[in-house]
Amino acid sequence: MSSHVVDKVFDTGFFWFKKVESLNRRIIENVKELGSSSIDDSNGALKDAPHAAADYYHSLGRPQLGLIAQVVGTSAAALLIWSYRHKLLPRPPKHLAQGDKKCILLFGHMRDPITRQIVMDLYRRGFVVFVCSEGGASETDDDGLFHIASSDLSNMIKYLCESSTVLSSILIVPNSAYNLSGAFTTLSTTAVQDELRRNVFTHMHALSKLIPHLIANVQIILLAPSLPRNLGIPHHSPEYLVAGLIESYYKTLRFEYPSAKIYFCHLGLLKIASSSSSYKNLPYTGTAIGTSLLRPLYNLIVSQDSWWFSFCEVLRGKQRFYGKWSMLGYYFGNWLPLKILYHL
Repeated sequence: MSSHVVDKVFDTGFFWFKKVESLNRRIIENVKELGSSSIDDSNGALKDAPHAAADYYHSLGRPQLGLIAQVVGTSAAALLIWSYRHKLLPRPPKHLAQGDKKCILLFGHMRDPITRQIVMDLYRRGFVVFVCSEGGASETDDDGLFHIASSDLSNMIKYLCESSTVLSSILIVPNSAYNLSGAFTTLSTTAVQDELRRNVFTHMHALSKLIPHLIANVQIILLAPSLPRNLGIPHHSPEYLVAGLIESYYKTLRFEYPSAKIYFCHLGLLKIASSSSSYKNLPYTGTAIGTSLLRPLYNLIVSQDSWWFSFCEVLRGKQRFYGKWSMLGYYFGNWLPLKILYHL
């Protein structure tokens, strides 16, 4: 297949090379004919001009022609490589191999649609998934999907040891779809404290107890509903606080555990099933959660098994952007009003 692609590259480059060369030859011949057809002896200088132009084209045309051919050939090669990039470059498998025992520990609540989608996607791809939430009852939905409370993490470690299962990644996923809204001064202080405890502090406390028992280069992925904060949308103070605390926690973990592979993910607008937006108070249509979040997140997790995939993930950096406007909001949120973003 690769030889076929190379042949197409050279054929395309040679085709355009001959086109340019033929065009250059016709220009020179026309200039010569124009000079020979002149019969006005008083314009001798003009009569010699076509020959000078021909000499000019002969002296400069070849190098310029070579440069044009190189540009055209390179462009054709780049176009073909881009067209066949999915076949030329390896991609992670869509699911784990049968018998591949790998585990995901996710801190979050299944009532949140984004958390639920992440859990079920990783479970369908072959991971054993432990969902740890505040007040979560110790139960098993199916073989490989467990619900535990933070006090039951020792049972998870016991399961990993007894079944020879590897902990691939730890995810912290605070609620994004169901948060209090309204002016901060009108919100109940108790309700805000409960949101912060369930979405941040409970997870932080449990993870701080678990990290000392893990390998030094453990992968930790933190997701945050940072879009309202990055875009400066009013009446979203709980998301402001949650995103700010998660980001601060991300920086703290990076400083204290430099060997760990820690990532911070900004969540934008995501379309989940019939719901057009993952933020209930933002009436804009998001991008499909499968291609914008689930697949990239899975690729990030399984990249640890391959030096090539790990290298590609290193190039993408420690901060990730999943969903509509997540990257635009992070870099240009203070400059772009929502009315402009809506048309992008």
